[in-house]
Amino acid sequence: MGLDPAQNKIVELLILQEQKISELYALFARQFPQQEAFWENLSIEEKKHAQWLEKLFEAAQSEKIIFNQKKITIHTLSAFIKRLDDILSKAKRGEFTLTSALHCAVDYESSLIEKNIFSHFDSPHEKIDEILKKIQSETENHVESIKKVQIYVKGINQ
Repeated sequence: MGLDPAQNKIVELLILQEQKISELYALFARQFPQQEAFWENLSIEEKKHAQWLEKLFEAAQSEKIIFNQKKITIHTLSAFIKRLDDILSKAKRGEFTLTSALHCAVDYESSLIEKNIFSHFDSPHEKIDEILKKIQSETENHVESIKKVQIYVKGINQ
């Protein structure tokens, strides 16, 4: 049976969200050359998350794993992506300082963790569970990394 149409859309939106976050971080890498490697690394990891979600999507469609949407809705994810599109537009206009870019990034990553975005796939396969744990762990690491850079930037600006 695979995924129903609403579940398909939700997973597609999860993938799109990761792709857009990757795009945002790549943009920040160009705008803040002193932290280029930091932002570029985040961008690469977000792109990797999108690729992993695509693989999980394929596995769910072929019924190798189960996607449990729990409380997540198309409306909720669409709102997240709309917010992300607004952030991207603002970034493209160069309206972020390094401080505000870091604040925005930590806020967005934290909201992904709070909403347990990556806990919607269930699988008896150990490898799939490892991927899910890795995405969650890397997202948590992103928050910590961004906070460390925030502290550093705050220190040099004082």
